[in-house]
Amino acid sequence: MGGEQGGGAARELPRGIDPGFPTQLSLATCAEEEGWLTQETPTPPTRVVPPKIVVNHPSYRIMFDCETYALDNKSVVYTRRQARTLGRRKKDVAQSFGVHDEWNCSPPAQVFQFLRKFSKACDANDISEGAAFNILQDFTKEPLKSEVMMVLPTLREGNPGEVTSYLELINWMLRRHVDEALVVTLVETLNVAAQRDDEDEFSFAERLRRFNTECGFMYGDGGLKGRFVDDVHRAARATVRERNTPGMTMAELARVAQTKGDEHRWLRLEQLEERTKE
Repeated sequence: MGGEQGGGAARELPRGIDPGFPTQLSLATCAEEEGWLTQETPTPPTRVVPPKIVVNHPSYRIMFDCETYALDNKSVVYTRRQARTLGRRKKDVAQSFGVHDEWNCSPPAQVFQFLRKFSKACDANDISEGAAFNILQDFTKEPLKSEVMMVLPTLREGNPGEVTSYLELINWMLRRHVDEALVVTLVETLNVAAQRDDEDEFSFAERLRRFNTECGFMYGDGGLKGRFVDDVHRAARATVRERNTPGMTMAELARVAQTKGDEHRWLRLEQLEERTKE
C-alpha cells in the first residue's frame, strides 16, 4: 500500500481506507498547487497558432513566421505554482540569454536576433510557452519594455490585453518593428557589401555578420563565408578562397584574410617609403 502514496493512484483511493492516505480536501488542495485538474479547476487552455504575417517573397516567410520562434515546450498552461518559481527560472534563462543583454527596440531589425536568442534561452531551460509569455518583457528595456507591458493582460485592472499568448506576442513584436520592405532594403545592403579601402578584414567580416543578423540570418554560415570570400579585398581573395573549407568558421577565415591583408598593406607601405626616398 505504501508504494501507492503520492502518485496519481493515491487520488483514486476512497476516504477511510487508511488514515495515512491524503483526504479528499488535501488532495484537492494538492491538485490546485500542482496545477492538476479538479472539479473547480477550469479546462486548461489550448495552444492556438495565430494567423501568419503575410509576405510576398518566399525567402522571408520563415523569419516572419511566429512558429519559427516557438518553443520546444509548447504548453500554454501557467499555474500559481509556476508563478512562484518563475523568479528562479527567469535567472536561469538570463544566464543563457546573456545578463544585461536586454533589447530596447533599436535597431528595429534586431528583433529577429532578439526572438531567436530568447527562444533558444527558453529551450535551454525547458521554459514553456505559457511561462515565456510572462517573462519576455523582462528581457527588454525602455522604451520597449513599457510598450510590451501595455499590450499584455493585467488581472488587477481587468485588462484582457491586446495579446494573450506567446505566439501572439511574437507576432506583435514582429509587426511592431519590421516589415517586408525594410528587410528587402537590408538584404540589398548585404548583397552589395564589399570591403572598403579604410577597412581591415576583421572589420569587414564583422560588418557582414551584423548585416546578416539584421536580415534575420538570411545566409547560413557557408553562405556568409561565400559572401566574404567574394567581396574581401582582391589581395587576400585568392588566399581565402584556397584556404576556405566547410569546417572553417567565419572568424578563422577572417583571420587568414587579415594575415594576408596585413602582408599586402606592409608591402605597399614599404614600396611607398622606397619611392619617397628616391
